[in-house]
Amino acid sequence: MTKTETSPPDPSAIWRDWMTQSERQWNEFFNQMMGTEEFSQGMGRNLDVFLHFQKTMSEAMGPYLTAMNVPTRTDVLALGDRLLAMENRLAAIEAHLSTLQTSVDKGSTSSKSNTKPRRTKRPATPDTN
Repeated sequence: MTKTETSPPDPSAIWRDWMTQSERQWNEFFNQMMGTEEFSQGMGRNLDVFLHFQKTMSEAMGPYLTAMNVPTRTDVLALGDRLLAMENRLAAIEAHLSTLQTSVDKGSTSSKSNTKPRRTKRPATPDTN
């Protein structure tokens, strides 16, 4: 090939350029659209509708799940809260027991080294009858 001849165009390079430009144009369009007050109001209304639908479905499904003896989401969340409270109480009890054990261990080692146990039991006396 001479310098005057050109190589064939690279299809992947053309595709990449087209994708980059297309992506840039779509980004500009959506950024402009999402920056408007109408878009914000529309999204707010959609969110309100979704939350109302979700609440309605939750209230409607509760009796059916109860009738089938299946816990509802609220039941499971309440159970999780109770379990967390129990775990916290157990952790507090364990910490308290550990503190007590440490103080008992310190007290028992110091008392053992300083004193002997008192002898409180007396030998049996023989009967003199």
